[in-house]
Amino acid sequence: MATQRPFEELNLWQRIFAEHWEAFTRGYEREQGRPVPEHWQENVERMLSCGDIREGYYEYLCQDCGTTKKVGFTCKSRLCLRCFKVAVDDWLAQAKQVLFEGVVHRQVVMTVPTPIRPLVVAEEAFLKAYMDAGAQAVKELIAEWRRKKKIRVGIMAVLQLHGRAGNRNPHLHFVVSEGGVDREGKWREVKFFDAKKLRKKWQYHVITALKKAVRGTPYAAEWSEKLGAMFAKYPGGFDCDCMPEEGPVERLVVYLCKYVSSPPISIRRIEKYDGRNVTYRYEDHRRGEVHETIPASEFIGRMIQHLPPKGFRMVRYYGIYARPVREKIHALVADVLKALVRRAEQVAQFFARKRGVHPSSCRQKLEERFGKGQMRCPKCGSTRMLLIRIWSKAAGVLYELGGSNGVVSVDIGTVSGCVAVSSAGIDLPAAWQSGRQPAPAT
Repeated sequence: MATQRPFEELNLWQRIFAEHWEAFTRGYEREQGRPVPEHWQENVERMLSCGDIREGYYEYLCQDCGTTKKVGFTCKSRLCLRCFKVAVDDWLAQAKQVLFEGVVHRQVVMTVPTPIRPLVVAEEAFLKAYMDAGAQAVKELIAEWRRKKKIRVGIMAVLQLHGRAGNRNPHLHFVVSEGGVDREGKWREVKFFDAKKLRKKWQYHVITALKKAVRGTPYAAEWSEKLGAMFAKYPGGFDCDCMPEEGPVERLVVYLCKYVSSPPISIRRIEKYDGRNVTYRYEDHRRGEVHETIPASEFIGRMIQHLPPKGFRMVRYYGIYARPVREKIHALVADVLKALVRRAEQVAQFFARKRGVHPSSCRQKLEERFGKGQMRCPKCGSTRMLLIRIWSKAAGVLYELGGSNGVVSVDIGTVSGCVAVSSAGIDLPAAWQSGRQPAPAT
């Protein structure tokens, strides 16, 4: 068992990992001849301890009835079905800062044939080569459309390592601006996306990039010849779809951000777990809703393979969205972008009326989708909850509000940059002000 927490504290997702992680790691070592990746082990341990108050907690006081409530530290793991909601929000905010507001974008999806996929996910360097090759194919396609103009578009690349069933399927989602800057610094609309040409360019660039990446590695002997044979085996190129986006880019980004930050399925898609096998459902592009029952160890393998190596960037920006040039380009075409924003607002209103809904912010959409609200007192339901203590298993009390004078006490050595502050003006219950701390809620 991978955790000492009582089973009643674990949700269904955590229980499956807690009961079968050790069996999975033994099977992985037998099949692969090496231990499971360190970042897999680390994420599982973090996920299983998520919310465990024995590891650390924030304690809140209800300012109306005096009841206290402890909230365990979150794990912030990509494997956690609880924490990914916050990660989605953070990633969405970052994407909104980069993408030019008002500009129409197009989604381009690329993948490679099944025989190549094990190589793509084998090393961090191969994953980066994979992403760079896709961006280069898109840039080259647009550059050749108007050679003399030399138009540069903005590209956001999102790497996804799994399919909807959780199966290994490394593929790329590109959010490409349908407009860019030419050699004279003028904004030009780009409506040209020839999927047939892009398939060939994608094939050329990804095979070339992977052949270069494996050179001088243990993979070279096996893969150099295999990669070269792909041109003859797939004369039409590799799969890619160019899908024009209907309406503003927000809807597309909200759709993609979930896949950057979350496991392949949500807990509500797990239909049955009998201690040995897991039954879950997913949407298949061709077959519709699929129900599948597999051993728990195999289920873990499918769910965990989406985790990227520690520190690897699953989202990258290219062209005029690349960090070194983005601000300069934005200033250059600011007036044009303002006009595009006005037009985008009109388009958003049109599609809102068409779908019978009103436009809402990305944050509102996430809250509608995932559910997000204020902390409430478990006894009286009040939302006037005051942070009174932060405690960590490793460091003890980090922050405490207490004493008859209501002064905040902070461990300066542990919480860098914090200082003691007065709590004057805070509405504390009578029991707390008199120095009698009420019993915590059960």
